[in-house]
Amino acid sequence: MWRIVVMLLIATVPCGCGALSFVRVTINEPIKPEEAAFIVPGQTTFHDVVKQLGAPSEIKETADGAVGTYHFLDVKYSRVNFGWIAQFWLPVNPDFILSRGRLGTDRFEVWFDRAWIVREYAFAHRSSAPSFLPQPF
Repeated sequence: MWRIVVMLLIATVPCGCGALSFVRVTINEPIKPEEAAFIVPGQTTFHDVVKQLGAPSEIKETADGAVGTYHFLDVKYSRVNFGWIAQFWLPVNPDFILSRGRLGTDRFEVWFDRAWIVREYAFAHRSSAPSFLPQPF
């Protein structure tokens, strides 16, 4: 009896490799609030911001200056394929995705006046999501 159990365990080990995976996606380097603490509105220049954080992802002109936006994203999710063993008999083999988050990037925005001095800055995060979003793709 124990030989049968051992053989079944050995036979199911390869199934786990294709059935579960963990993925982490990072776009640009995430900016933390403590990394932006050096900014002092009315004193910090555009040059100072670029020296510390790098060039913004985009710069747009406004009526009274400009706004520099840094886009970043750090997301983790896992994929589970409960029907992996059935792929030999079924034509469809969908994964079940467990994730925390939605599409879109987080942003760090810095507003400058016409002399390229920082007026304001703020983080803009993606909308919060439920703990897990099951999606069968």
